[in-house]
Amino acid sequence: MQIKINNFVKKSRYIFVIFIIFFCWRISLFFLDLVSRNFILSKSQFMGDIPWANFDGVHYLAIAQNGYGIYQQAFFPLFPILINIVHNFLKIEYVSSGLLLANTFALLSVIMFYKLVRFDYGAKVALWSIIFFLVFPTSFFLGSVYTESLFLFFIFSSFYFARKGKFFYSAVFGMFATATKFIGILLIPAVLWEIYMHCKEIKKTSIIPYVYALSIIPLGLLFYMFFLNSNYSDPLLFIHTQSAFGVNRTAGEVILLPQVLFRYLKIFISVPFSNYELWVAVLEFVVFLTIFILLLKNIKKIRLSYLIFSSFAIIIPTLSGTLSSLPRYALAAFPVFIILGRVKSTKIKIFLLIISYFLLIILTSLFLRGYFVA
Repeated sequence: MQIKINNFVKKSRYIFVIFIIFFCWRISLFFLDLVSRNFILSKSQFMGDIPWANFDGVHYLAIAQNGYGIYQQAFFPLFPILINIVHNFLKIEYVSSGLLLANTFALLSVIMFYKLVRFDYGAKVALWSIIFFLVFPTSFFLGSVYTESLFLFFIFSSFYFARKGKFFYSAVFGMFATATKFIGILLIPAVLWEIYMHCKEIKKTSIIPYVYALSIIPLGLLFYMFFLNSNYSDPLLFIHTQSAFGVNRTAGEVILLPQVLFRYLKIFISVPFSNYELWVAVLEFVVFLTIFILLLKNIKKIRLSYLIFSSFAIIIPTLSGTLSSLPRYALAAFPVFIILGRVKSTKIKIFLLIISYFLLIILTSLFLRGYFVA
């Protein structure tokens, strides 16, 4: 009985620490919002009712309020559906509904990420991992009217239950992930590997009894494709509308990664330093290479299911011919934050956090004033 009480106290203490870390992160972003209003002029025509609903946020709110408009089929339906539900239930504005959802799931995703890391490492590494996660230069998207926090909550939850051998629950969260973002489909090979490892651990010769779970995961995507086919006669319209949003995306054509990287090298040579788009391209290129190198260098230290999901999560978006939004998509490459959390030197970790937080300040401020960063 005493052991159970002590475990409860320890768990409560760490949950309290997580709340403090999250609260500090959210408050710091709030102050960045206030400061940026005084120092940076608003630029974009894609500003929402408030800065936290810029760019894609405008579309999610419009879908929640009016249903799908032209080209908006690129945005998956679960997030706007939830925005609409919260709006009607709490009788609050759509923007407030979106922000409430985003920040609630940001906290929940941090908690689930902590619990996931604890499977393999101690509380100390888990806490460092969530700190690196929240101080990542584009972490402000977790608190914006974007799908990042909702999607990552489903991803972390799916992996968490897969690690516990509860594959039905893992698949249900996976289904919600595929109704939120296309790359949620990458959970299928990742969970399949966890099923194999589970059967190997319990010395079960066949994985067939567990494979039923895999058929649940793509249902979110399939339902959306059925909706698109019924209403627009194109089940792949979410792909075919990508090019409508610029940033050099192709629709229906696969561009291999070497060709994408070569495009960026040409940008660096031909675009003048004074051009804002050049520095966005530099950010995209550097973030991609950093994530790719960290994953590759630590390939033997990363659980294979995590590696399968995170590697393809950053590579698949590049097949559209661009690294655009990659700094935001990199949040799904969560093993990177575990790798950083495992760095032994506290001085190195603090140094990396200072650099990351400095970039977070810059990118958050620019985003809030209507400048595209990811």
